[in-house]
Amino acid sequence: MSLQCNFSTSNRCNVNGVNNGVIIIPVILGFSSVVLIIIVLWKTCKMKQERERAPVLILQDKHEPVKRLENEYELMTNATEWILAAKDPSLKRWEIPAENLTGTLEYMQSGSYGPIYKANILTTDGSGEVKAVFKSLHDNANGKEILDFLDLLKFHVKICNHESIVKLLGCRTETLPLYLFLEYVSGGCLLHSLWQLRETEARSGEVVLRLTEKSVYSIVKQVACGLDYLTTKHKLIHGDIAARNILIHEDLTVKLTGLSLAFDVYKTGTLSSHKAAQVPIKWLAPERVIKRPITEKSDTWSFGILIYEVVTLGSPPYPEFQPLEIFPKLQRNYRMPKPSNSSNALYDLMKHCWQWKPYDRPNWSELINKLESLMNNADGVKLLQVADDLDLNQYKQAAGVF
Repeated sequence: MSLQCNFSTSNRCNVNGVNNGVIIIPVILGFSSVVLIIIVLWKTCKMKQERERAPVLILQDKHEPVKRLENEYELMTNATEWILAAKDPSLKRWEIPAENLTGTLEYMQSGSYGPIYKANILTTDGSGEVKAVFKSLHDNANGKEILDFLDLLKFHVKICNHESIVKLLGCRTETLPLYLFLEYVSGGCLLHSLWQLRETEARSGEVVLRLTEKSVYSIVKQVACGLDYLTTKHKLIHGDIAARNILIHEDLTVKLTGLSLAFDVYKTGTLSSHKAAQVPIKWLAPERVIKRPITEKSDTWSFGILIYEVVTLGSPPYPEFQPLEIFPKLQRNYRMPKPSNSSNALYDLMKHCWQWKPYDRPNWSELINKLESLMNNADGVKLLQVADDLDLNQYKQAAGVF
């Protein structure tokens, strides 16, 4: 009897265990499948939203010309007065009279349209005298060049309305030479300021920035905010994010400049292969090197390079490799090692920007939130230092910038 009971009890246990297993295992598998489906759907929706909000650009060998009246360029080549009289009336409120120039023009450099100067002007908004940068159109410009320069003015009126982008102060379009007045940024180019920090003693009269880990987060966060504005508000990319295209004030506020590629996208909706190729390869995302479609995530890759530049006080990226060696190494999953000045958190952020697949990289809002979070706990006292000096010719060769 005892043996029979034990056998009977054991048999019931086995049967119950099998029955429980038959019920539990499908439940677990079903639950896992539902979770997997939810994750896939969430990722699909997220990618769709990002595709909808981000510009997608195809590199073109040639720009399609902006549509204008038939033979307009030819008819207007020698009709300067007619062109200026027929310009967009929205520019009129930005007009700064010649008498508002309160000092002599100081030559800075040659630009793509003509000489670039700086001088003091009286603004029309009553804010008084300010220093401004003058982009000028050369005196012997033809009709096409004048129309292009007027398009550039309209671009600045519409686009350059963010605190992290160099702002338009006004223009002069009544007579040649035409002028575009931009805000003057006291500290100059960020890259040159970073190099200056490497020197043991500052030269007399030059600005010395106090750069800490917290400052790095602040600088790159401002840049990310400007790029987020370009993407979300105007469906534009910057296309050439680098320390050389950022200006900095003594108080460490920064301004994005170097908007020529964004201007081309604004005018035509495409990016010419010729102009895109002018950006040094060490700053380019892999898809740009192989001429795949470009999105905001292509700028995200370059943003990671910018972070590297700032934290290393202006070191060239991939200093040990020649430009043409970079892409094959990136294909084999090579990424720059962590700089000695960088925290682990900041380096992780760089690597996140350098994901091979664009959709694996963070968008601007994610980057801004992450930078804000990390900045709260960053060191705001210890100054960043780099022991070695940089020779300009050596930098140009290592960076592929000539």
